[in-house]
Amino acid sequence: MSINKRIILLIGNMGSGKSEVAFNLAMHYPEWFHRPVKLLDMDIIKPYIRLRDVADKAKEMNVDLLLPETRLLKADMPIVPVNMISYLQDESFDLIMDVGGEDRGCVTIAQFQEFFLQTELSVWLVVNPFRPFADCPQKILDMIAVLQKSTKLLITGLVANPHLRFDTTFETIQQGIRIVQETAEKSHLPIELITVWHTLFQPSMITQYAPIKILPIRLFLTFPWEAGKINGL
Repeated sequence: MSINKRIILLIGNMGSGKSEVAFNLAMHYPEWFHRPVKLLDMDIIKPYIRLRDVADKAKEMNVDLLLPETRLLKADMPIVPVNMISYLQDESFDLIMDVGGEDRGCVTIAQFQEFFLQTELSVWLVVNPFRPFADCPQKILDMIAVLQKSTKLLITGLVANPHLRFDTTFETIQQGIRIVQETAEKSHLPIELITVWHTLFQPSMITQYAPIKILPIRLFLTFPWEAGKINGL
């Protein structure tokens, strides 16, 4: 049996930027793919910055965010939503899933493999090549092997998410993209998305990196001590 539904799993090591990418992708998805989409918070590894903590912002940006039960919102444990099977089978919307970082978080979704494989499934590895665990192609290739084993799913594409937080420059982005491009060549995986902080976005990038989609990133998930630094990012 097949399900007329697209599911995008965003996986990657802690600090790669999965949650921010997931939020921004959900904002652009209906325009890009002409389908309604819901965003599912399955990040159970990192308690500091999670999608469930920006539920109010999600409403403001018309992002349909699926959350754990209210009494479990602050719990830091592998919580599977009560309606998980329904979310995976409902053909009225596509689904973007922010999966917990590293192999520990990915193990949680392995139990749903049979449902995933009935859908149009994309498993995208979010890579920030300015993190110690992803600063060269070999480390990224090693990460791919570990995460495929823990999820029991094949990674189908890469998301280039190069940034140095508030010290990011256009040169930073270009340098990071080159590392992900080299990894794509070695792994034979396509780059599905390139993220650019929206203040650094240049229209020429659309042509330069076509047919890869360019995702302008606005910053929604921040640490408490960063509140004064956002300035419209």
